[in-house]
Amino acid sequence: MFPTTPSASSPLPARPGGGPKVPVRRRTRQVRVGDVLVGGGAPVSVQTMTTTNTADVDATLRQIAAVTAAGCDIVRVAVPSQDDADALPALVAKSPIPVIADIHFQPRYVFAALDAGCAGVRVNPGNIRRFDDRVGEIARAAAAAGVPIRIGVNAGSLDGRMLAKYGGATPEALVESALWECSLFEEHGFRDLKIAVKHHDPLVVVAANRLLSARCDYPL
Repeated sequence: MFPTTPSASSPLPARPGGGPKVPVRRRTRQVRVGDVLVGGGAPVSVQTMTTTNTADVDATLRQIAAVTAAGCDIVRVAVPSQDDADALPALVAKSPIPVIADIHFQPRYVFAALDAGCAGVRVNPGNIRRFDDRVGEIARAAAAAGVPIRIGVNAGSLDGRMLAKYGGATPEALVESALWECSLFEEHGFRDLKIAVKHHDPLVVVAANRLLSARCDYPL
């Protein structure tokens, strides 16, 4: 578990011996993932993802139990198929920590996750067919369920428009893609969002998150 970090209103003092000050944590919007608060001054939460076949309920639950014992607060499971979506109700019912559904390929799995009672839904617009066309419907369903959406942008599946504009998966391309998707939800009055950007180069990830920090108040 990470230690609780003060909000922007209570910066940490200098370290003993005159060492560097710990950076003040930025104030963000807050979302609720089941019983876990994320952002807005809440303690930093630990999330991981299962490596099992989600449709194998017993194996997935065993892994969820293991990560919970290790101190994990939230767990994410992949949902690339209908069999995986069908397993979600059993996983949600028996998991000791909130379950987030990581949606692949089909927008209909978002609605299956909401119906199953998942505490959050992660969407990567780059690998979901015609995702932008369904944002309004997804926003209404998520708002009705009180479930936050995580916008996850990956360098490996970045929107072709961003690749063409920036000449590759640059920090600016990742950020513009994420904020574009957020804006589509905002058009429908939905702001219960988190953002995550991924790249194989950690320096690109750091740069992208710094840009996001300056341009939005969503938790990262």
